[in-house]
Amino acid sequence: MEPTLQLLRWEWYGPTSTGEFQAVFKKLVVYSKRHQVTSWLADVSRMAPVGTDEQAWLSEAWLAEFATVGIQSIALILPLGLHNQLVVENVLTDGRRYVRAEVQFFSDIPAALDWLAPTAAQAQALEQQWEVVKSQPAADSLLSL
Repeated sequence: MEPTLQLLRWEWYGPTSTGEFQAVFKKLVVYSKRHQVTSWLADVSRMAPVGTDEQAWLSEAWLAEFATVGIQSIALILPLGLHNQLVVENVLTDGRRYVRAEVQFFSDIPAALDWLAPTAAQAQALEQQWEVVKSQPAADSLLSL
């Protein structure tokens, strides 16, 4: 979380059960509301293939709750696999009826940060900060929040 920019950066790692999947996305909403987040940098490049149940839940239940957060900008690091790319496109299409956030797609973090941060220096500082956090063994997880 970068409080001065109201930016939440999150990355997805590996597979989860349907219950864990839903719990994490619910916690993203709660955390974003609590900390008045207005921008997300969401890296779903390494997300395991999303199942039909998870996709339906995102579109039918989660999007309406997400719309209450007030996210204005989403920098999305695209999934590596075609299946999840199609899932992202479908969920975003479904979300247009709820969410008016500006969404931009990126293939890497530095480009996403350049779009989100007001200056190149801030983008670089955020990337360096993220590398430090990632290198720490006890990095927070939304599953543990």
